[in-house]
Amino acid sequence: MAKSLELRFGTSLGKTKAMSVKDPILNLTKEQALQAMNSIISLNMFQIEGTNPYATTVGARYVERVVNDIFEVE
Repeated sequence: MAKSLELRFGTSLGKTKAMSVKDPILNLTKEQALQAMNSIISLNMFQIEGTNPYATTVGARYVERVVNDIFEVE
């Protein structure tokens, strides 16, 4: 099962935007996740059509993905 860390942010327009991190450090605490997210916010390096997609913290969670191949052509 592939795990990723999903960091959920609030945009400057009040919507929610997620950032996914593959192969994350597992068992992060709330404080560690908040510190990382606040560091991303403080960089203020993302702008999409004049909107900051990572303006506030909303939450963080681990996401597990299960893939069951039916077939694959080789």
